[in-house]
Amino acid sequence: MIATLVAVLGTLAGTIVAGFMQHVTTTRTTRAATAEQRRRALADAIPALLAALVRHREQQYLKIVARRDGLTDTPDTPDTRQARYAARSQVTSAMDTLHMTTTDPVLLTLAQEAVNAAMALGDAPESELDAAGLRARVAHTALRTAGAEHVYA
Repeated sequence: MIATLVAVLGTLAGTIVAGFMQHVTTTRTTRAATAEQRRRALADAIPALLAALVRHREQQYLKIVARRDGLTDTPDTPDTRQARYAARSQVTSAMDTLHMTTTDPVLLTLAQEAVNAAMALGDAPESELDAAGLRARVAHTALRTAGAEHVYA
C-alpha cells in the first residue's frame, strides 16, 4: 500500500515537474520570438528613416541649387513643392514608425537629431550651408551606427 502511494506521488511529482519545465520552455521560446520580432521591426524602421532623410535632404539640395542658380525669383512649381512636402512627410511617418518600434531614449534622441539637422538644411543661409550639411551628414551617420548596434546587439 505504501509502495503504491509512493508510486502515485512520484508520478504526480513527475507530472508537475514536466509541466513546469514545459511552461519555462514555452515562456523562453515566446520571449525569444518577441525579441526577434522587435529586432526585425527595428531593422526595418531605422533604414526607412535613413532613406526618408536622404530623400528629404535631396529635395532641400535641389531647392538650394535653384537658389544658387539665381532662380529664387521663380516661384515654386506645384510639382517641386509637392515633392518637398512629400519628402518631409515621409520623414515624419518614418519617425512615427520608429517611435512605435522602440522606446530606447538614445536611439530616439539620435533619430530626432538627424531629423532636426535634415529639416534645418533647407532654411540655412548660404554662409552656413556647408556647416548645416555637415551636421546633417554627421547626425545621419550617428543614427546609422547606433541603429546597427541595436539591431545586431
